[in-house]
Amino acid sequence: MSAKHQTPEYRRNARIIRERVRSAWRAGRAVSCWRCRGAIAPGQPFDVGHLPGALGSALSDLAPEHRHKTGACVGNRAAGAKLGAAITNARHTPTIPTKNATTWRL
Repeated sequence: MSAKHQTPEYRRNARIIRERVRSAWRAGRAVSCWRCRGAIAPGQPFDVGHLPGALGSALSDLAPEHRHKTGACVGNRAAGAKLGAAITNARHTPTIPTKNATTWRL
């Protein structure tokens, strides 16, 4: 979990979003995933995700989304994994041997 997700503001606002989702389910209202606009079924695991372009953890920057891949939705965890892999891979550039490198016979 990143430092962004450990701030008091994020924790407070994520709790509010989770309670709103559960309240909607209790009232029989549908809850939609911000990523795919599909329904998140009552009791289905969901995450509180950051909306595109959101820089902070304000309540207006967060919304429910599918936790895992479902149909057309990639899901929060897969999307986060792709982003993390891209960041990591950008830090590690492959080294190309120089012309003077020794070649060992096997």
